[in-house]
Amino acid sequence: FSKEKYSTEKVFKDFISLFAISLSNKVVFNKKNSDRYEEIYQSYEKEEQPYFYALSTELTRIFCNEKDPYDVLGDIYQKVTKSNYLKLLNNNSPLQEVGKKLQGIININKKTNNGNMIEVNCGSGAMILAYASTLKMFKLDYKKDLQVTAIDTDIINVFMTYIQMWFFDIAATVILVDEKSNRELMRLYTPAYEDEEENLMVA
Repeated sequence: FSKEKYSTEKVFKDFISLFAISLSNKVVFNKKNSDRYEEIYQSYEKEEQPYFYALSTELTRIFCNEKDPYDVLGDIYQKVTKSNYLKLLNNNSPLQEVGKKLQGIININKKTNNGNMIEVNCGSGAMILAYASTLKMFKLDYKKDLQVTAIDTDIINVFMTYIQMWFFDIAATVILVDEKSNRELMRLYTPAYEDEEENLMVA
């Protein structure tokens, strides 16, 4: 992509939008999102469009190489935009302290088999990934014991969270709401989401 024509941030946001929509439409097709996809995709020259497929391949490779839940996109977005995102880093990360505080909640989940989590202002999904990593730390299978509802008012945050929930096999509903009215604008489901009946209703 030409730096003279596009900022790095714009390309990143457009790529995230395209990638998230392509993934979500495999679960529940949404015409409005499909139209959004075409609008973004066609705004680039024909010779530029294949770069998005290359980016999709590279990001998929990165996720496939991650063994534990990790805020991959938050890390990238922070570098692209210079914004501060809470990320799951390494064993010295402050999120390890968060994990310790979550131990009581995890024990309750283990006893009641109730792993529901609601994350408002989910950002890139960092706290959800930290929680999933902590479940794994305590020998719990977050892919089975965790079901997430993630909410944000920023569409790029919603798309980033959705992509990460998808690749880490977390059962999640990711919702975009209007900042002023709190009205729901979009709802995306990961393949692991268990309520198939609700998926069909939305479709």
